[in-house]
Amino acid sequence: MTPEPFTIRHPYFSAAGFLLIVVGVVLGVGALNEFFLMSTLEQVAMGDLVLALIGVLLVIRLRWWEKAGFTKGVRWADIPLFILPGAVALLSLSGGIRVSSVVTILSFAAVTLVVGFAEETYFRGLILTTLLPTGVIRAAVISSFFFAAPHLLNTIGGIWDPSFAIVDSVAAFGLGITFAALRVRTGSIWPLIGIHALFDFTSLITLGGFSVPSQSSQVLITSVIIGIVFLIYGLFLLRGSKINVPEQVTA
Repeated sequence: MTPEPFTIRHPYFSAAGFLLIVVGVVLGVGALNEFFLMSTLEQVAMGDLVLALIGVLLVIRLRWWEKAGFTKGVRWADIPLFILPGAVALLSLSGGIRVSSVVTILSFAAVTLVVGFAEETYFRGLILTTLLPTGVIRAAVISSFFFAAPHLLNTIGGIWDPSFAIVDSVAAFGLGITFAALRVRTGSIWPLIGIHALFDFTSLITLGGFSVPSQSSQVLITSVIIGIVFLIYGLFLLRGSKINVPEQVTA
């Protein structure tokens, strides 16, 4: 049995399998850290490099370069659709930058590009594409839930404050809906990789690293509001797309 027919017959199992790969790699790298004592930057870089490699191999095996959005660029007419998420990604800079070292900034930029590529390959590439035959809205919601849930893993080892991790998961769900909508509307995954990396990069240079201490109520409420805004925006972009489910074409 080839992978393509399996994803058609079992989209939910396939999507869950892709998610398990993500969680498994993250937990696996965390376990390795018990022996090698890596920095958080090294853990993230290693985990997402492994995920990116596995993701690329899966896309090659499934022959999904086109369906997952890797062969299409961005049309000028689609650029306005990305203004809102791009602007929100830059909002973090309003709190100031806590990193001054050029080497550190370049390291953060490189790692966030890898993270953006790896996570978008799985969540808006493999998982969303697998679920689209079940309905565009359903695919967007489930893939966004899958995208949000792993953010709770950041509480392991005390890297993130638990309250912020929960709130960030809510925001990630809303952002996932918008990203799924943009992926469906434009057919390209590349701008999502860039915006995803921008979100992570601006957060890192304003926080000064990967650790997130306890945040004020204002920050937590703002994160929830941003998630709601993205949820509404994504659903707005998806309006009328419920019946426009693209056909799965076997390789």
